Amino acid sequence: MADAARRVRDGGGSDLVRRLIARPIRLDVARNASAPVPPPVQEADEGPDEASDLTRLRAEMTVMKAVLEAERRETAKLRATVDGVVGAEPVGAEARAVRDRWATLVDGLLNAPR
Repeated sequence: MADAARRVRDGGGSDLVRRLIARPIRLDVARNASAPVPPPVQEADEGPDEASDLTRLRAEMTVMKAVLEAERRETAKLRATVDGVVGAEPVGAEARAVRDRWATLVDGLLNAPR
């Protein structure tokens, strides 16, 4: 997570994506196989910075979870309200006939040969 936060902070993530998307795809495997592989670059340890990034990311995740839970509660409350309003009125014969006609039309469109 610290690496992701560092990439976002440094702004390198979007440039990398743009370069990968814009880069042409070459199928010349033999040339790529013979190219020397550079040694991996080791980044300097950023102990306190990584710890603060991790703390910040955990706090953001906690806030996101709280927001999602509040949205779930609100959605459940709205559904209960809608069910209370809709459930009180039974569907009449004419409404069922219209619903069945629409269902038949949609089934015909979905199952029609293309």
